[in-house]
Amino acid sequence: SASPLLSLLLAPAAEAATSPVASAGAAYGHYLCLLLMVASLTVERCTVNEKPTKEDITTLLVADSVYGIAGIGMIYTGYLRVAKYAKGWEFYQHEPLFWTKMFLFGVVGSASLFCTASIIRMQIAMTNDGVPPELGAKLTKRMRSIINAELTGFLSIPFVATLMARGVSYNDDFDWHLGAGLVAVGSLGATAKYVKEALSYDIPGDAAEAAQAEAM
Repeated sequence: SASPLLSLLLAPAAEAATSPVASAGAAYGHYLCLLLMVASLTVERCTVNEKPTKEDITTLLVADSVYGIAGIGMIYTGYLRVAKYAKGWEFYQHEPLFWTKMFLFGVVGSASLFCTASIIRMQIAMTNDGVPPELGAKLTKRMRSIINAELTGFLSIPFVATLMARGVSYNDDFDWHLGAGLVAVGSLGATAKYVKEALSYDIPGDAAEAAQAEAM
């Protein structure tokens, strides 16, 4: 069973009086956030190039900001659905596919930090030099491949969710601590990997490169 703290956080406020309108609103918000995240990634995928203009970098910053805000919204509406609406925590904690969905979301979200870090460095470089930096073929190709992987991940999440909602792998004996642990390890591991990798690429004019030059 869940720990007392987790049970308190996930307990429905008024289980018998759940509003169908509120439940529908949470579901709609959840789907809308997913669509916004996919749309933002699509804009990023179409905008990333070896020699971005100032307008390109601004577009990437806006798209990545929308992606982040939508991600927070998706987590919040997902919490509402697990805690108060849909099938409730008692169902989800014993459904391995729920944790599979959370794992996918965590890893995909962590992978996006590669592009976020790169876009921020691009903006810093442009601010320092007054002109947009050239990314080069290697970094451009890597950003595109990661965005492609993210889009693939987001396309797979709804499929897993449909199976999860039908209790395809439901098991009363499944320990939620195992699922939560895998999600945490996957997300933290991917975060460390992609942030470190993003900082390993050279972007002319950004603070990281300037610091490396001074150290030499």
